[in-house]
Amino acid sequence: MGIKKLHLVYFSPSGSTERAVRTVASVIEGLSVEVHDLLTSGSRKKKHVFSPDDLVVFGMMTAGKLFTLSDEIFACLEGHDTPFIGIITYGNGYYGIALTEMLGRAEGRGFKVAALGAFISRHSMDTAIAHGRPDAEDMKTMRDFGRKAFMKIQGGDYSLHERPKTNWSSWEMGNKVIAYREEHPEEPYALPTDCKAKEISDDCIRCGVCVQRCPVDAIDIEARTFDLEACIGCWGCINRCPRHAITSTSQDMADIMRKFGARFEARREPEFFL
Repeated sequence: MGIKKLHLVYFSPSGSTERAVRTVASVIEGLSVEVHDLLTSGSRKKKHVFSPDDLVVFGMMTAGKLFTLSDEIFACLEGHDTPFIGIITYGNGYYGIALTEMLGRAEGRGFKVAALGAFISRHSMDTAIAHGRPDAEDMKTMRDFGRKAFMKIQGGDYSLHERPKTNWSSWEMGNKVIAYREEHPEEPYALPTDCKAKEISDDCIRCGVCVQRCPVDAIDIEARTFDLEACIGCWGCINRCPRHAITSTSQDMADIMRKFGARFEARREPEFFL
């Protein structure tokens, strides 16, 4: 039975992961296409069911492991021996155990994982990190990855011959975090509340873009306030605001990103597993 439909499935607060999914999928021709944007809470309350003759290209961001809401995201996906190409994006530092976590979750939901890739995008919380990524060479690599993965699937090979490995950091503290997450896979990634403080300036025109794109409905645009307990710290509201009216006010996060910036300067290249 041949592949009949291509499904683009992604959780992409700032848009980088969506672009990566679309770039990888751009070389897959001759199939009808359906998009499943899982950013909004309403989209994750629906059941998305896929058959053996579907092909899913799936993308999420990472923070040393799959970012957050991964339980909820995979719970709404149901594969039936469905071929699966998985993508993560990260900000030039390390992707940790995110690919191995994606592999396990996808297989547990009935998908046949044929390919996995990790691609660099501009950091969501500090746009100076990995600025300009993905660049032209990254985009070429994404398309090459998509082409090789699809050719493999077209040939009836849905198995993953090269297993993903943990991507360690050059930073000692980062490695401790990754090691802890390897040892405690049941614990989701969660950003401390103190790191999520934000404010909305008078430049806000109440266009509602931030409200529409908040994954957890944590923004009251009329009061210009945030529910920081509900907020997952994805920075989508900051990065998508057309007026740049939302900014982080967390000194803790500023200190963290300053330390990251010095360690994330060396260029990292995409990695993929087929």
